[in-house]
Amino acid sequence: MDNFSNIRFGSRREGIFYKLNKKEYELWSTYVNGIRINIDDLTETDLNENQKTKIFTEIIQFIKIKDNEKPIICYNSDGKDAKLWQKLTAIFSSEIKNVEISTVEENNINLYKMMSEDLKTGLAEINIRGLKIKTVKDLDKHWNKIKFVKVGESNETVSFWDKLKAKLN
Repeated sequence: MDNFSNIRFGSRREGIFYKLNKKEYELWSTYVNGIRINIDDLTETDLNENQKTKIFTEIIQFIKIKDNEKPIICYNSDGKDAKLWQKLTAIFSSEIKNVEISTVEENNINLYKMMSEDLKTGLAEINIRGLKIKTVKDLDKHWNKIKFVKVGESNETVSFWDKLKAKLN
């Protein structure tokens, strides 16, 4: 199979878009020591297990043909599809360069560290969910509104007043 008219890379090859039944699904991807695909992006969708399996296998084939390399598959072990991803990465292990498994907590630690390091330079401003974050103090204040959450949990709401204050600052 080499007809992948239903799959495309996003701009600068970041993100992979897969069209199924007239609906397009986006998987976060980037290139760091190989193409990394966050397969968890399929978890909170209306897709069933067979559809997720089809997308998983076709994206691996697409990358192998388009980039002549094996992808790195990334997912959270505390996600609701973790067992499916574990099964599929085992089945297709010869087609995958590596598997990186993390947790929501580990992802939050890394996100916070990266964002706070950028903010400490004084040269960065982070705009996320309608909030302008200019300092580590701002990051701490809004952390519970922007951090990753487990399935079934939710962030604190970003209120109209939060957004208005961010625009005025």
